[in-house]
Amino acid sequence: MDGDYTDAHEEFFCNWMESPDYYPIYSLAEIYEFQQPEYEKLFKMQNIEFNFMKGSRKDSFFVKTMIRRPQQFKEYYPYLHGNGSMLNLSLWSLKQDIFKLEEREYESSYPVKRTKKNRTRLVKLKWIANTPIVTLTAGSTMFWVGHDGDYITAFSNHEHFSTIESLQKIIPEKIELVIADYEWE
Repeated sequence: MDGDYTDAHEEFFCNWMESPDYYPIYSLAEIYEFQQPEYEKLFKMQNIEFNFMKGSRKDSFFVKTMIRRPQQFKEYYPYLHGNGSMLNLSLWSLKQDIFKLEEREYESSYPVKRTKKNRTRLVKLKWIANTPIVTLTAGSTMFWVGHDGDYITAFSNHEHFSTIESLQKIIPEKIELVIADYEWE
């Protein structure tokens, strides 16, 4: 069933992103070092603009892309969804580059033991790492592949996302949105 679920996500979003009004599409994803050659090969084959930047972990990289055509999105979407399914950051935005990386200082939540000159003490570790920054501006729309790829969340301040009726006008014709009442128990 998981394969069917993933295929449904892919079909829905690739059909939705067919409109030239959504391009260019920008994406930001955190990938593992071992994935870098495969991503680079895909980007070169599909003529997708990209660059890699050091990630927040020692074995990771951020990859930022600019996708200009629906066919490029169709080829890259399985990577975006798969990356989110591995619990890595996987985002894309419509028409606007809202992603940047900044170095930020981090501190561990819990202290660790450090021994120096036969004295042990508890210290909190500190380090500097690249951190993704998203800046939504007027008319921005961003998609985030959620936990295990089970859902995709849209963040938008664009009027097309303000009501069910306006959203129905921009999604693929064969999809009908419904409002379901749900009671919490």
